[in-house]
Amino acid sequence: MLWHSSVFAANTDDLHPVGTLSLTGPLIAVIAVCVALAALLVIVAIVLSRPRRRSRKQTQLRGAHRNASSKAEWRQRIDDVLARHAKGILSREDAFVELALIARDFATVASGKPLNASTLTDLTLIDRTSTNRQGLDTLRQTIEAMYPPEFADPAFNHAARTVTVEQAGEWVANLVERWRA
Repeated sequence: MLWHSSVFAANTDDLHPVGTLSLTGPLIAVIAVCVALAALLVIVAIVLSRPRRRSRKQTQLRGAHRNASSKAEWRQRIDDVLARHAKGILSREDAFVELALIARDFATVASGKPLNASTLTDLTLIDRTSTNRQGLDTLRQTIEAMYPPEFADPAFNHAARTVTVEQAGEWVANLVERWRA
């Protein structure tokens, strides 16, 4: 196909140069939005970095200043499990489960950290400080000692066969008495 020169010929009188585009307004708007977003992100970072406030209940039950009756309440829960087991109302296995739950619940309240479902591995990995080391170590030892009677088959595990509910109750009571927050 041949092209004619007339196709490319243009009337130069119809061509007008376009002036420079003014982007000042849109750029200022974009910069203003970016500055506002940056300020918002700084505020959010400051708010989220603040420690959470503890509920009044947690504050009352935690630390060296909690009242002595709270320990009495935990001992009462332990004694209740032992009494129900002694009367035959609670099976040996269920008694171990309830005592382990009491130990975890106590540690949750005493430490202010959710330890209700913590495994031995979880308890080992928790950061220890000078104030919580003894309590967390005692909790880990208590739960570790209760694993065989709670989960192991007594036919194959000596500890599962020989540990008594009363011993486990003493271990949990020891945890309650020795915990220092």
